[in-house]
Amino acid sequence: MTPRRRSGFTLIELLTVIAIIGILAGALFPAIKGVRKKAQQSSATTAFTQWAGGITRYKQVFGFYPNVGTAYDSSKDTVHALEDPATNLKFVKALSGRLPTGTALTTADRKSLNKTAEEFCSFGKDDFEDPANLTDQSLLVDRFGNRNIRLIFDTDNNTNLRNIVVPGGADSMPEDIRGSSTATGIPARVIIYTTDLKGDYSNAESSIDPSDYAQVIAIQ
Repeated sequence: MTPRRRSGFTLIELLTVIAIIGILAGALFPAIKGVRKKAQQSSATTAFTQWAGGITRYKQVFGFYPNVGTAYDSSKDTVHALEDPATNLKFVKALSGRLPTGTALTTADRKSLNKTAEEFCSFGKDDFEDPANLTDQSLLVDRFGNRNIRLIFDTDNNTNLRNIVVPGGADSMPEDIRGSSTATGIPARVIIYTTDLKGDYSNAESSIDPSDYAQVIAIQ
C-alpha cells in the first residue's frame, strides 16, 4: 500500500519560517533607516549650502551681513539661533525679501533688512516646521525637523571665525567646527549647522533622542 503524501507545513516549520523572516526584517530595517537618514542629511546640507550662498551674496550686495540679531556688532563674529522666533523671521525676510507665506515686506522691513526686496535665497515649504500649516511665524527646520539651527557670521570681516560662544558650549558643536570657538578660529565667513549632540537642545522635548538627528554643516 502506497503511503499517503503529507500536504502543507507543520506548525514547527511555519514557526521556523516566521522566525527567519523576523530575523531578516530586524537586520534590514536598521539598514533602511540608515539610508534614509543619510538621504535626509544630504538634503539638509544642500539646503544649508544654498542659505550660506544667499548670505554671501547678501554681503556682496549690501556690504554687511543680515542684521538678524538684536544689534549689529562689527567688532566680533556673531552667532544666531534660529529657534528664536524674532531671529528666524528676520533671517527669512532678509534672505528671501518676503515673509514665510510670500507676503511682501513692509517699508520698515525693507529699510532694516532688505532694502531692494531682492531674493538671495528661496525658502520652500519643506524648510519650515509644519509646512501644511505655514504662517508668517513658522520656524525654519532642517530635514530632521530640528529647529535648533545655528548661523555664524564673520561680522568682524577678518575672514576667520573665532571666539564663538554657542548654547551648550563648544562641546555641543560638531567636531569639524569647534575650532571656531577658540581664539585661533577657522578660516570661514559663514557657518550654518545643526548637531546630534544633545547639549545644544535646550528647548527640545526630553523624549527626543539625539540619534533622531544628524550633524548638518555648511561652510563658506
